[in-house]
Amino acid sequence: MSFKIPKKEIIYPFSVFVLLMLVVLALWKNSLDSNRELLKKDIEVNGQIQSQGFLSSGQKSIIVLENLMERLEMTDGDYFEYWEKDAELILKEDQSFKFVEWIDSSLVIRRIVPHKGNEAVVGMGLSNHPRRDEWERHVRDSTTNLTSWIPLRQGGNSILIDVPVFFGGKFQGTITAGMDFTNTFDMLSAGMDNYAIEIKDDKGTTFYSLNDPSINDFSDDLVYARSYEVDQDDKQVWTFYLMPRNKNVLAERNKSSSSILVFGVLISLLMSLLTYFYQSSRNENTRFRELNIKLRVANRSLREERTKAEKASKAKTEFVSNMSHEIRTPLNAIMGFIEVLKESKIDNSLMEYLSLMDVSSKKLLLLVNDILEIDKIESGQISFKKDVFSPSEELRNIISIYRPSIEAKGLYANLDIDSDSKTHVIADIGKFGQILTNLLRNALKFTEEGGIDITYEETVLNSDLNISIGIRDTGIGIPKNKLKTIFDRFTQIDSGITKRHEGSGLGLYITYLLIELLEGHIEVESKEGVGTEFKISLKFPITEMQPETKEPISNSIDLTGFKVLIVDDNKVNVVVLKKTLDAFGINTYWVGNGKEAVKAVSENQYDLVFMDIHMPEMDGFEATEEIRKTQKDLVIIGFSADVTKETIQGAKEVGMNDYFTKPITFDKLRQNLSKYLVRV
Repeated sequence: MSFKIPKKEIIYPFSVFVLLMLVVLALWKNSLDSNRELLKKDIEVNGQIQSQGFLSSGQKSIIVLENLMERLEMTDGDYFEYWEKDAELILKEDQSFKFVEWIDSSLVIRRIVPHKGNEAVVGMGLSNHPRRDEWERHVRDSTTNLTSWIPLRQGGNSILIDVPVFFGGKFQGTITAGMDFTNTFDMLSAGMDNYAIEIKDDKGTTFYSLNDPSINDFSDDLVYARSYEVDQDDKQVWTFYLMPRNKNVLAERNKSSSSILVFGVLISLLMSLLTYFYQSSRNENTRFRELNIKLRVANRSLREERTKAEKASKAKTEFVSNMSHEIRTPLNAIMGFIEVLKESKIDNSLMEYLSLMDVSSKKLLLLVNDILEIDKIESGQISFKKDVFSPSEELRNIISIYRPSIEAKGLYANLDIDSDSKTHVIADIGKFGQILTNLLRNALKFTEEGGIDITYEETVLNSDLNISIGIRDTGIGIPKNKLKTIFDRFTQIDSGITKRHEGSGLGLYITYLLIELLEGHIEVESKEGVGTEFKISLKFPITEMQPETKEPISNSIDLTGFKVLIVDDNKVNVVVLKKTLDAFGINTYWVGNGKEAVKAVSENQYDLVFMDIHMPEMDGFEATEEIRKTQKDLVIIGFSADVTKETIQGAKEVGMNDYFTKPITFDKLRQNLSKYLVRV
């Protein structure tokens, strides 16, 4: 069956899609830029810390030698007999020292510690050595001298530090140390596995490197470079470089950002579809209202008007059912695959994006549920359960759920409960929780500083419990011109191009309708820029009964070996459900419509059948009726994205044991299956 979509109806959804895609592309580009800026900042911070640590370590070594020089000068040379013991202690405490030697005023090496391995230089004169002029210049200036990274006669390379010593009114010689900072710098670089380091002397010679640095592989903004003067007389400068160890580090970081783009495209598509279906729903409602007006004008009989109204209601219900099915079906696939991925082993870097996908898909599901909730309320199809619970205890539970989110924004959440008797009442705990949740989420969304104060009071009057709850925030407040319409549909404090807070504008409208149906009262007080307070009053009948204790979900439930038939024409949903059941160890089989299901059940034995409702050739209701003619005890569970009351009631009437709505979580599916799959 083909149909043509009017051009006017697709212009707005297409505009929504384009606008959302522009936002997604901007976020994706911003993600790439942020990755680079974060990497630059990491390099800058680590470079500053490491370079300062290396500089301090080198300065500490020089101070150690200068302290030894001061002891010799202060004792007028008497301390010279302890010189070697001091040198041995220095070598033991600081691994940067390779040796410490005494060069007398005639430029001859007289002593060296350790002696072993350095015998070749004892007694060696430096009169013809290339560094003689540098050595004598620092002696004349009485300043400490540092050489470049030079080769040693006894083998290897070292940086030499000369500290002149004067006593007895004349120059006596220099305390000279051979330095190799490799071990010391390695200890300072512990934990720097993701970075490479290189230090060069004044001649450009590398005397320390870590993790094979390659400066040429990176642009200048991804290499931290710092030069510092180590010898003022000779203007000698060392240069410190820090860069990423992996030259592809930025490309790998950006790879994870691609998931933002893919997820954004999916959300944009789903939101445009939702917009289209909602717009179509409004057009249908408008058409039926106009039809009813024409019927009243024509003074038709009450019977004809009732017939038309019933037809309109049925058409609307069918449309909402189709809209729910068409949106929740792909949403079920997305949320199902998210559940599958959460149970699998993936990189921690992708887990953050998976969590964002999970949160966003649940927000979209919440929006769809809000629209369906409004349809139920406005059509008079909503029903209230009779649960036994304590209102004050339920308030505590809801606040404990949202407290981490509140504190994550740097806000406080104060709960003041007066007369907390934990009295139990009979009411719909789900609707009560929905009212509190909507108000609490609203306060959290519009509050950036300060916090939220919640007050609770209860009084017993005859056999009823009267409760009063106040939720006051320090948020942006509500303008005076919007206070009167704050409980209308799609009313938002900040709307249009400058909108800063997300939301559909349905939460307060649903809250107001639920409180009215519960014969309660809600009022709001607000001052723009100061905050907002909602006050609600409700009355529930008191009971002496105690609430049922819910058993926790057990992961040890053994479902392995059971045979389950999946009846669904949507292959994506089949894959999601099959993956879930496979994880439980269940043997799964699949057919694509009701006719094939009837045949499969007649030819094979199954423990349970998952039956979709909307399918070609034969729908789930017809298939169940056919199966029940021969299979009275077979467990058949309806499994569909259709959440209308008529469909759920119809499932029970044709003989289904239960009805699950898509999407459904792993834990909820496991717990429900344990009721029906029992080993004999």
